[in-house]
Amino acid sequence: MATLTINRITELGLTGSLESCATGGDSFLNSGIEFIRVENQHASQAYSVTVTAQSVNFTHGTYGAVTKANVVKTVSAGNVAFFGPFKQRAFNDADEKVQLTYLTTGGGALSTIGNAATHLLKVEVLYLDQN
Repeated sequence: MATLTINRITELGLTGSLESCATGGDSFLNSGIEFIRVENQHASQAYSVTVTAQSVNFTHGTYGAVTKANVVKTVSAGNVAFFGPFKQRAFNDADEKVQLTYLTTGGGALSTIGNAATHLLKVEVLYLDQN
């Protein structure tokens, strides 16, 4: 599992910085304004990306008992998906991180090219500069 770098988008722009998704999943420090971009560079394989909800059941002052499910999205071959932002109370673990996991749509491990360290599913964490 890897801790992902968080990239700031400013008025001057940002050149994307995609990282290979780790077979065991990834995480990132979440302040509540981050979102993720996932790019599937595989020619034919789709992947399921899961963002793990940490506070599955809690009580909200206005809505009462609330159940928060994991976010699961299929990213088809050659496509890009965006997720977030993530409410801290619902998605942060004890280390203030959001946990991400990845599987092929058949339930298998990530496909690779060249070697086991290079996956065709790529991710980056972004946030908008508020200044």
